[in-house]
Amino acid sequence: MSVKRKYKEIARICGKNMAPLYFGYYILHKCIEAVLVLYIKKYCAVDEKLIILRSFPDYADNARALADYMLENNYDQGYKICFDVSDLQKVKRWNKNVHFISCESKIGNYHLSSLKKIYTAGFLMSTHRPILIRKRARKGQKIINLWHGCGYKDKSISQGKVPANFDLALVPGKLFVTPKSHFWSISKENILPLGYPRYDWLKEKDSMAQQLLDSYKKNQQSKVVLWMPTYRSDKNGVYNDTNTITQFPLIDKVEHWCELDKVCAEHNVVLLVKLHPFQKEYDIPFSQFNYIKEIDNSVFDSADIPMYKFIGLTDALISDYSSVAVDYLIVNRPMAFTLDDFEEYRSHRGFVFDDPRVYMPGHHLYSFQDLKEFLTDVAFGRDEYQSKRELMYGEAICYSSNYCKSILDKLGIKL
Repeated sequence: MSVKRKYKEIARICGKNMAPLYFGYYILHKCIEAVLVLYIKKYCAVDEKLIILRSFPDYADNARALADYMLENNYDQGYKICFDVSDLQKVKRWNKNVHFISCESKIGNYHLSSLKKIYTAGFLMSTHRPILIRKRARKGQKIINLWHGCGYKDKSISQGKVPANFDLALVPGKLFVTPKSHFWSISKENILPLGYPRYDWLKEKDSMAQQLLDSYKKNQQSKVVLWMPTYRSDKNGVYNDTNTITQFPLIDKVEHWCELDKVCAEHNVVLLVKLHPFQKEYDIPFSQFNYIKEIDNSVFDSADIPMYKFIGLTDALISDYSSVAVDYLIVNRPMAFTLDDFEEYRSHRGFVFDDPRVYMPGHHLYSFQDLKEFLTDVAFGRDEYQSKRELMYGEAICYSSNYCKSILDKLGIKL
């Protein structure tokens, strides 16, 4: 990252007035850090039994699924398993068996107290930005990109071609090896089509997740449809993948939301709209509706329930170009894809396939009427795409009876 870009980032985080002070601290800290790293590399060996995991948000997604599995199956008897989080105070109520650490400050410095762990860990795994940059890693360290899902959208044009800064990456199955090789500018041999650790959650019938799902139902017969649109415009204004005013697929009027709420009430369908963590807030009056509710990550944080345990219990999914639609093939239930901004999205963001609709085994929604018809089909149990989903599953996802174990075995992490 250039000095100018780093300064702008610090100004955004700390404010323009405090930016000079924090930037000076950042530079001084980096100098001290560089000296300590040289010492660690010279006198401290890489520990193949030390594993550090990280996710966004903290303690979530594929990294948490893998950490929880290792702890539940006694991997901690042979390995030291650390989970990197941004806020150590927040994690006090979480899993007491997890060894939480904080590697970085909010402006991007490594905490000096964590340097030894960072530069001696045999495995560094992350769902988003890698812990360590590849060119600074040591021989013997493995940086694993657990990633946060393979969908249909390509990288933003503004991201450009950035060489991969990890050794190995996970994808759902063979279908995504070639597109992700291009996406990350990495050799196909470095991509592991083994599926994701969180796939084990999708197959799990968790009682707490079921209680949370039931709390949204109007009665025992209610169907729950989860709508998870990808973000069109992020909170920080960095990405904007659409020109539309509403930022929401298919529905651009409050009157249509009210009509949809009546349709859901008529068919006893509860529609849960899950806000993407990057998406800026929608200007939609969800509190006015009876059968349409908005949920976000705070719902799962408060209940300490991994979101994918909840997703796996829903009756149907509405998505678009997001990876959750690929993941949902595991549960083999009805899906719908909102495609009203397909051409616009193609020109702004682009796709990893020439025509991703070929790989979307479900209702293709181009209008508000299409949406109402899909919800009606779900209510009456009509499912015409089951065989297509099964074919797509065989093509897109690697089958495993235990994804966490398969991944750990492949990485050489064994009991």
